[in-house]
Amino acid sequence: MKTIKKNKFPIVSIVAVSKDFIIGDGNKMLWHLPNDLKRLKSITFGNPLIMGRKTYDSIGKPLPGRANIILTTKKNHNDDIQSEKFFVKSFEDAVIKANDWIFKKFKKNEHNTKRIFIFGGGEIYKLALSYCNQIELTLVDVNLKNGVSFPCVDEKEWEKKILKRIEGNESYPTHSFWLYNRKEIKL
Repeated sequence: MKTIKKNKFPIVSIVAVSKDFIIGDGNKMLWHLPNDLKRLKSITFGNPLIMGRKTYDSIGKPLPGRANIILTTKKNHNDDIQSEKFFVKSFEDAVIKANDWIFKKFKKNEHNTKRIFIFGGGEIYKLALSYCNQIELTLVDVNLKNGVSFPCVDEKEWEKKILKRIEGNESYPTHSFWLYNRKEIKL
């Protein structure tokens, strides 16, 4: 696992994927899972999110109660401290900004519960996965074949466990919540 020296917090990818690990079509979400959105909010609230500009644009606004750190090469973006929206040019800068936000916003005794969440899209997940301690994954019981994919997860490097399975209905497909923990490297 890679590390960033100045980082003091666990880095966690949070993602919803199809059975063939497609996360989207590059523009919008491919499913609407209300209980997954509630779960996402409860897990990420009070923590920083690192996302790409396309992901941010698809959401259309900063997610409240979280630092929204947008990784982009485009210029002419201004931070908005009021809405907790910040623009950075590199992954390392994003992690440092996430650390700074936690240190400024929370007391020292609250730091042990804080995590930095990787929020997408595909390029950001590819860039960040090797830094992640965990993956919070929603597995949607559909095959899509085409679209933006989540990077390949080497099963030998991760311990995974199912947290909950939700049967689908006419409004949404069957899906399940999984937690992946990176295995300790034994020397």
